[in-house]
Order: sequence, then structure tokens, then C-alpha cells
Amino acid sequence: MSLFPVFVVFGLSFPPIFCELLVSLVLFWLLRRVLVPTGFYEYVWHPALFNTALYCCLFYLVSRLFV
Repeated sequence: MSLFPVFVVFGLSFPPIFCELLVSLVLFWLLRRVLVPTGFYEYVWHPALFNTALYCCLFYLVSRLFV
């Protein structure tokens, strides 16, 4: 259970997990911008699966930090 309350923007209510999803998405984009130019993805077998797993791991870490 998160400590943040539900917040409302223009009549739309967003649960606290929405902030965690956005933070993990920003971290994912930043990390991807670092990994692509370094040539890391040449050693990855399936980049789409790697990206999904990376985002899931980042979301888990962010959600653990918010609790």
C-alpha cells in the first residue's frame, strides 16, 4: 500500500501506482539512451524481451522505493 493519495487531474483520478509507472518509464528511457550508443544491444539475443524485462525490473525497484 502506497503512502500517496489518489490525485485528480482535470476530473480524472489516478492511483498512486501511476506515478511509479511514470518514474520507471523515465528511468527506462534514460537507461536505454545510454545503452543503445554503447553497442550493448549487439550482445542481446532479443532486444524487445530485454527491454520488457528491464522495464519490469525498474518498475519493481521504483515501487520498492515508494513503499
